Amino acid sequence: MKRIFFILFIISIFSNAFAQTDSIASIRADSISFRTSELVEDLVTLQMMQVTANRYKMYTTENIYNFLKLDTQTGRIEQVQWSLDDNKEFSTILNRDDLSWSSGINSFELYPTQNMYQFILLDKATGRTWHVQWGLSDKKRWIKRIY
Repeated sequence: MKRIFFILFIISIFSNAFAQTDSIASIRADSISFRTSELVEDLVTLQMMQVTANRYKMYTTENIYNFLKLDTQTGRIEQVQWSLDDNKEFSTILNRDDLSWSSGINSFELYPTQNMYQFILLDKATGRTWHVQWGLSDKKRWIKRIY
């Protein structure tokens, strides 16, 4: 009977020793995993802040009342006209299509041409280009892909 208690006592000591070692190792692993998870979340947050911080750009035209607002993530362009007269201010979309290939980066840029109404839109990530024209009437606003 004493032998059985002694054997059970020895087994319980060994099992407790291994259980403590495993729990210490798991605590260390959990703290490392937790810190790694925090660092990854911080990197994702920084990336999102960088993407959204410079998402929109305003481009001047030679007409002092008109600007082009570019969504550098999607390539969407909006003509914005300001005025001291409220009835002359407006904003209209030149292209509603998302031109990105889901890259998620701010890769679009507008470049003026010698014609004050026309710009070149460049996707700096892929090299694709579009011919953009803004105007004072709907018929004079368009965008088309340059192949």
